[in-house]
Amino acid sequence: MNTAPNVTQVRASGDGRPARPPDDSVIAGGLISWAAAQHGERPSLILGSQTLSHIDVEVRSNRMAQALITLGLRPGERIAVLLENSLESVDSVFGAEKAALTFVALNARHTLAEHLDVLEDAQASAVLLGPQFAPLAAALSQARGARLPELRLLLSQGFVSTACVDIGAACATAAPTPPRLEVRRAQVMRIAYTSGTTGKPKGVSYTVERWMDRLHNHFLAMEYGLGVDDAMLHVGPLTHAAGVYLFPCFLRGARNIVQNRFDPPALLTAIARHRITHLMLVPTMMGRLVDAIESGAPCDLSSLRRIHYGTAPTPVSLIRRAQAVFGPILRQQYGMTEAVQPLTVLYPHEHVGDSPDGADDPIGSCGRPTCNVQIVLRDKNGQPVAQGEVGEITIAHLGIGKVELWRRPQAMAEVVRDGWFYTGDLARFDAQGYLHIVGRNKEMIISGGFNVYAREVEDALASHPAVLEAAVLGLPDPEWGEIVAAAVVLRSGNAVTQDGLIAHCQTRIAGYKKPRRLAILQELPRNHAGKVVKGDLRALFDGASHAEADRSSA
Repeated sequence: MNTAPNVTQVRASGDGRPARPPDDSVIAGGLISWAAAQHGERPSLILGSQTLSHIDVEVRSNRMAQALITLGLRPGERIAVLLENSLESVDSVFGAEKAALTFVALNARHTLAEHLDVLEDAQASAVLLGPQFAPLAAALSQARGARLPELRLLLSQGFVSTACVDIGAACATAAPTPPRLEVRRAQVMRIAYTSGTTGKPKGVSYTVERWMDRLHNHFLAMEYGLGVDDAMLHVGPLTHAAGVYLFPCFLRGARNIVQNRFDPPALLTAIARHRITHLMLVPTMMGRLVDAIESGAPCDLSSLRRIHYGTAPTPVSLIRRAQAVFGPILRQQYGMTEAVQPLTVLYPHEHVGDSPDGADDPIGSCGRPTCNVQIVLRDKNGQPVAQGEVGEITIAHLGIGKVELWRRPQAMAEVVRDGWFYTGDLARFDAQGYLHIVGRNKEMIISGGFNVYAREVEDALASHPAVLEAAVLGLPDPEWGEIVAAAVVLRSGNAVTQDGLIAHCQTRIAGYKKPRRLAILQELPRNHAGKVVKGDLRALFDGASHAEADRSSA
C-alpha cells in the first residue's frame, strides 16, 4: 500500500489494542467507527425503502475505503464525486475520509466545462460518477492527459462503462474492516468549491483540524438536545449544505432520512411517516413549503422541534409566515463555503420584533456570533466601524474562521489580512449585538451619492403579499451614477403591476432606494447552489426594452 509521508497505518500495541496516535495525529475516519460502535444496530440512514444501521454504514464505508486504497489511490490525493443523494453518496464521503483522501464534491447542475474547471483546479486523481452522469465518462476519459494530467482513475457507480472501474464490484470484494490510517491534523480532507456567481469557482481547503473545529462549533452552538430519538430530514444535496447536519446526527445516534429532491407533498408525507424532529431548508424551499401548507396540503407537523434555515437572505415576511405555520421552532444560521455555519445563530426564542421589515428587531437579523467565532465589521480602510454603522464582515482567522484557499496565494492575500478573513458581506450590529446583513460589498448601489443596499430593497419588495421572491442590483446611469433595478417572481395565483410594486416600496423605504427599473419574471436565474446570478439579471435588463421589462419610478 502506498502512503504519503504524513500518513501511516496504525498497528496494534503489545496488548493487542490499536496503538494511540500521536497528539498531532488522528485516525482517519475514527469518529465514524466510534459512532458505529456506540450506536450499533440502531437505524442510521433511511432512503426510500432502504434502511442502514450504524454498523451497516461503518462496514460499507470500510469497504469503500479499502477498495479505493486497493485501486492505488494514495492518502492526500483528490477524489471528486458526482452522485445524487443515495446510500452510495454517504459511502463515498465516509470512505474517502477513512482512506485519507481529499474529498471534492462535484455538483449535479454543473456543465461539463464547469466540471473540467473544478477537476483541473483540484488536480483530481479520481472521479466517481453515478448512473445519472454516465454520459460524462467518455468526455472525462478524453480529457485525461493534456487537460487533466493527474486524473488516472474513473469510477462508475450503478452503470457499466469501458472507461470506468466498477466501484460497486470493487467494494463487494474489499475488506470490511477500517484501514485505520493515521493522518496529521494539517492534512487537507476536503476541498469545497464556491458557487462562483461572479467568476470561476474557488476551492476552499478544510484540514482535519479545521473540520474538527467545525464540529466543535456546531455542537457548542446547539441549544437543543440531539439523540437517538431524533430524526433529521435531508432534502438538499448531502455533498453541500444538507450534509452539514448529517454527520452530527450520525455521531449522536439520530436517524438521517434522505430524499432525492425537494417536493412539498413528499416532504410533508415524510415528516409524518418518520416523525421528523429536525428539518433544514433554504429560503426558497421554506417559501414553497409554507405556500403548500397555507393552501391546505394535508400534514402532521407535531413531531417537528427545529426548522433550520439559512444559506441565503430570508425575507422577514416569509419568516413570520413560517412562524405562523410551524410555531416557535425556527432557527437561522449564517455561514458560507469558506467558513461553514454556524458563524452566527438566531435561536427560536430570538425570532421576535414588530417592525414591518425587522430592521430594528432580532427577527430581521441572522443572530449573534457563536461563542468561538470573532466578528468585526470594518470600513474600506480596514478600521472597525461604530455600532449601527454598515461595514464588511471580517472573521478572526482562527478555528472555523481559518480560511485557506486551494492553490490561490494571490486571492488568499486579498481576503486574509492582518489575521482577519474578509468575507465580502456587508452588515451592521444593532444595540443588542444582533448581526443584520445588508448585502455584498460588490452589490452595494451608489445612486446620486447615496448608498443603497440590495437586501433592504429586496425585503421591501418581498413584504408585498403577491411577491414570492425578489432580487435587486445596480445598473449604470449617466445622471445618477447607478439606479436601482429589481426582478420579482409572484406567488402562484397572484397579480400586481410593476407600478403597484414600486408604490408599495415607497411606503417602506426612502425614495432614492425604490426601483427605477423593475421586471416581473417567471423565475429568477440561479446557479447550481441555488443562488441568484445577478449577472444574468443585468444582461436581461441590458437587453430588454422599457415596454417589455421596465418601469420608470420617476
